[in-house]
Formats: sequence, structure tokens, C-alpha cells
Amino acid sequence: MLDVTRVEKKFQIDPVGMENMKERLTRVMTSDPHNGPDGYIVRSLYFDSIYNKDYFAKAIGVDVRKKIRLRIYSSQDKNAKLEVKEKADGMQRKRSLSITREESEKMLRADYGFLAQKEDAFAQALYYLMTKEVYRPKCIVEYDRYAFIHPDNNIRVTFDQNLRMDADPNDMFNPVNKMIPVAESSDITLEVKYDGFLYSSIKSAIGDNLSINISSSKYCRVREHMGF
Repeated sequence: MLDVTRVEKKFQIDPVGMENMKERLTRVMTSDPHNGPDGYIVRSLYFDSIYNKDYFAKAIGVDVRKKIRLRIYSSQDKNAKLEVKEKADGMQRKRSLSITREESEKMLRADYGFLAQKEDAFAQALYYLMTKEVYRPKCIVEYDRYAFIHPDNNIRVTFDQNLRMDADPNDMFNPVNKMIPVAESSDITLEVKYDGFLYSSIKSAIGDNLSINISSSKYCRVREHMGF
């Protein structure tokens, strides 16, 4: 189980601003090895309680909240990341567990029993939570990400665009693209993540002319696009 706590800030930028920032970041950070010419695809299946507790917590701005998701980067992936992302007091905590494709497919059917059989305490706690509060798969969220990394302070700067969705959780591993656009390609989210502090050279590359830090949830945007 991986457990990471860090600062996470989000901003909306335009395509020109993104390309200019990429050029500056290239001088002070390293391109993520997973990047292709246009970055890489992120596909996540989100789970929520029978009463959509996590959606409403975000929608009304509850300070302490969480999201549970299953994440892959290709329909051919043999493993997936089962993640719980929590926010409290301005900090983001992400705990993740690698599970097999077979286990992932069980989760598509809301079969979480295998989590209780693992020796990992996080997996067992997640089983208890998801069964007690009747968590079910809700929707698939997909987008294109281009990322920069720095070895110190776990620094990551990412650009996310082409947000799209699929309302059928069973399409999680479907190689056929059934995604429906949710946002225009010009709708780009910049995310800046780090432990401790951000180097001044990276701050300069990002620039100080960004709009105010936003509270944006791709999951909530997709649910709203679905008409909730």
C-alpha cells in the first residue's frame, strides 16, 4: 500500500498558456517517462455510496472529504490502482493499492470480498467501508494528461484536458472508445503537487499570472454532465 500526503493546487489555463509553460518547465523539470507526444491517457472508475455521499461532500464544499476510484492507463493493463483520495485542512492524502485485472472486474460487479481476504490493513478497511455504506460503481472518467516530474519533494506538474466520460462501469476495460466529451479541448486544468515546498525555479516556470486556485473535481463534473 502506498500512502502519500502532499499539497495539491489546481488552476484553469488556456492552450497558449499551457504550451508556453511546458517550454519553461522543460528547463527545470523532467518529462514524465510515460508521456507520449501528447502525454498519456488516465481512465478512472469512481465509486460512491448509495446516497452519493462523496459527490455531495464535494458539491457543498465539506472540508474533510474523500473519493474512491479504480485507475488504469490502458484497456490492456493487467493491474489497476485502487485509490482513496482524501482532503483535510488543505492537504491531500492518497492511499493506493495495486490489484489484478480479475480483482478489478469483481469490483465492477460490486464484489469487494477479496479485499477482506488481503493481509493489508488498508484493503480490509476499504472493504468494511464499501460494504457498510453500500458503495457502487458510478461512472468512468477519462482525460489526457501531460506530466512533468522532479525527484525532490515528490513534485509533479500536470496538464489535463479532453475530459470525457462513460456512464457504464462495465466499459472500464473495453478497448472500444465509447467516451462522451464533457469539456472542450481548450478547457485545461493545471495541477501542481508537492511535499514540503516548491522550488523557486519551478515557481518561476509556472509563473504568477495564473487565475485563483480552483476547487475542481472531474468526478463531480461528469456526474453533473450525466444529470446526476
